[in-house]
Amino acid sequence: MDPAKEFRRNADECRRMARTTTSREDRDTWNQLAERWLRCADYVDRELKAARENTRTKAAIPRRSGRVVGRPQAA
Repeated sequence: MDPAKEFRRNADECRRMARTTTSREDRDTWNQLAERWLRCADYVDRELKAARENTRTKAAIPRRSGRVVGRPQAA
């Protein structure tokens, strides 16, 4: 499953819990947990996007030979 989607599902569950609790302190805690899950989801989205862009960029860079320049070769 997509981690960001799972994190958002967890955030939704925390918000549901916040709506059902009678304690203001508990409600605030559940809402803070929901915000944390959403930050995690956003982080995963950004990282995956960067990885995809990095993969596309690397594919466009011409590759050189595997020989290490400046290293003496065995005689």
